[in-house]
Amino acid sequence: MKITKINEKNYKDCVNLIYLEKKEYFDFLFKNPKKILEKAISKSIPPFLPENSIVLENDSGEPLGVLLFAPKSVFRHGYEKWFKILGFKVFGTGLKLSSIIGQILINFTLEDVYLISNSGKSLDVEYELLYRFITSYDYSRIITDVPKNVLDKYETLGFIKSQVFNERIVRMHKKMTYKTISGIGWDTHAIEENGKLILGGVEIPYDFGLKGHSDADVIVHSIIDSLLGVSLKVDIGKVFPENVVPKGISSIEMLKESLKMIKEKGYFPTNVDCVVISKYRLGQYREKISENLSKVLNCDVSLKFKTGNDVYPESRGIGITSTCVSNLIVI
Repeated sequence: MKITKINEKNYKDCVNLIYLEKKEYFDFLFKNPKKILEKAISKSIPPFLPENSIVLENDSGEPLGVLLFAPKSVFRHGYEKWFKILGFKVFGTGLKLSSIIGQILINFTLEDVYLISNSGKSLDVEYELLYRFITSYDYSRIITDVPKNVLDKYETLGFIKSQVFNERIVRMHKKMTYKTISGIGWDTHAIEENGKLILGGVEIPYDFGLKGHSDADVIVHSIIDSLLGVSLKVDIGKVFPENVVPKGISSIEMLKESLKMIKEKGYFPTNVDCVVISKYRLGQYREKISENLSKVLNCDVSLKFKTGNDVYPESRGIGITSTCVSNLIVI
């Protein structure tokens, strides 16, 4: 996943996301609203400034979601630029626009920020955008006006109703705060001959594997337990019961599904630290495993490999154990 801003390559896709989220709002404000939004954003006409955006793209460069915001200073100047795209129609639209701006500026301080849109292709993407925004900027409170058809979504995102302006629009707000929490995970699997050894989503070239219903990726299982336990108060067996998930399922796919679940509740891992106990010298694979997990989790992942010094059963080659501590931000 790539983080960028609205630019000349992605602005039409971003406009489509912005428009679809608050279609009723923009249909009221403009005639031919998508074209107007495309021109306003491409020409940086306040308050639709590309510099005040966060865009999440997939590996192919396709926008998955966009968050567009405006501090109070943006509403104070630059409106003469609207003549460039509206011409004399600005006088009719201007009355609506000035009315909307007047409503926006009610109880709007310099420490507040106005959220124009937070639109993604799924709820976890919209939560990700909000997380990136809250942890990247130092405002006190987010203010937004939403059509009633997306009211439920914003309530899920933690916004609170402030004021009902009319039958179309509800004013909502959310504090720009977050907290940090930590989770602990543990897992162990017995060694079996003639299997594939998968650790952190990486196949290790040994002539044995680990026994389990899935691919028995002990590192990933400990990470999943640490994330699910501290966020959703469940464990890996509750979310992925053996009588439901297919045998041999990829643990990395289970991790991706777990991430989607916790992000939809506002939880985001910031770093993960694992200790792996094994008879076998696995340190040479540390960097490859860490890079693979970091790409999936979108955070730093550190690994330590220990032999157990002949104290633990793992030292005798009975199995491999992984313990994990994960730190998360909750918005």
